[in-house]
Amino acid sequence: MNFRSIIVASVAFGVIGVGSAFATFARVESMGKKTTYIMDDVSIFDNPANINFYPNYLIGEFGTYTDDVLAGTNKDPSQPSFGGIFALPLKSTGSPDARISIGGLFNRIDTELFKYLPSRFIGDNARDTTELPKTVTNFDGFLGGSFAGGNAVGLHVFIAHQEGGYETPSGVYQVNKNSYASIVRADAGINWQFRNSIDFEASFGLARIQYGPEHKGFFDDGDFSYLGKTRAFFTLEAIDGELIPAASGSFIQAPGIRNKHAQVGLGINVALDRGFFWLGADFIWNQMKAHDWEFDYTTNQSTYNSQSADELMWDSRKEIGGEISFGIERNIWFDWFVIRVGGKKSILYTSCKQDPRNSGNSGICLENGSFFSTNPLGDGTPDDHVGFGFGINIEEKLKIDVTVAEDLLFRNPFQGEGRLFSRISATYSF
Repeated sequence: MNFRSIIVASVAFGVIGVGSAFATFARVESMGKKTTYIMDDVSIFDNPANINFYPNYLIGEFGTYTDDVLAGTNKDPSQPSFGGIFALPLKSTGSPDARISIGGLFNRIDTELFKYLPSRFIGDNARDTTELPKTVTNFDGFLGGSFAGGNAVGLHVFIAHQEGGYETPSGVYQVNKNSYASIVRADAGINWQFRNSIDFEASFGLARIQYGPEHKGFFDDGDFSYLGKTRAFFTLEAIDGELIPAASGSFIQAPGIRNKHAQVGLGINVALDRGFFWLGADFIWNQMKAHDWEFDYTTNQSTYNSQSADELMWDSRKEIGGEISFGIERNIWFDWFVIRVGGKKSILYTSCKQDPRNSGNSGICLENGSFFSTNPLGDGTPDDHVGFGFGINIEEKLKIDVTVAEDLLFRNPFQGEGRLFSRISATYSF
């Protein structure tokens, strides 16, 4: 059974539309908050070879809506995005699996790398603090190809850049020569079928994170970041599902920060009557070192001081632990309506070690010591404990996925409180 056949089989088992194939960020957020143990279109950002399995469709979303909203007021969501994938079959091969695919997405935030950008930085003049500009070129580009047997390869590039300008509150751009931020990332991946019941994926990425008071050439220094991911899908006919071992690792370098991360896990996904279920467990190891970073833990703002001393004063934060996650969706009432629920719980043992010369500074460690930590309990962000949502499938073409605000059922309906949804995404296949 090739990969395409597995997707068709999942539909026969009752997954919404082509649920395992065409997902959205809203579906992922409301059904377990990660894509490691399911195959969907969002996985193209982890492995660009997967672009070949989702030809000819458009995707878009309004963005996240997690800000606090006063009663009787409203606010637009942040970071809307849109894009599409298009495929050209290679008819000369006589196989429907052989094709060349190209795709692009505008305005997506690469959450894996953007978290290493500070809120502001101190430049050449130690008295001047500059707000980090919002990048405006955010673009994902894809190029892939698949072969007659269903094997696939792919390339991906992500570019987010701003140089010499900033956006005023009125939306007009103006000059600020000290304003600079840039993230560039390139990935290559494969999706290979070793046997009819095994699909193997692997990808490797190279990235560059830069910011500061002046433009820096791409090769000015050696602060490159490296990322790698792999997983395999083993078909288990006894449970109408799959067993998925997975592993990932990264070494991120940004001004003032070094972060090493390793994660390995095992999961399953199962086709249910009119639905779909997945479950995964991961072991996590993480080590972050930083110097000249200062955090305001009340406002969640960060500042990087580029005027560092000759001898760098590194603080170190090590984490080791595990994570359990799951997601389930099921059609109810009508074939075109599905509800989803999922959750993620991590428990990490953290050890902090502060350079003695940083005493009194609010770095990644306020002092030496150890403690347990977990992901946010219920702050409405995509990384918190639970999610809930629903989806609408119109004639197997238009699919709309909605993440419901977690406090929706606990509000006073007569006061016009808060928001109803935190994310809305849609795809259209043609």
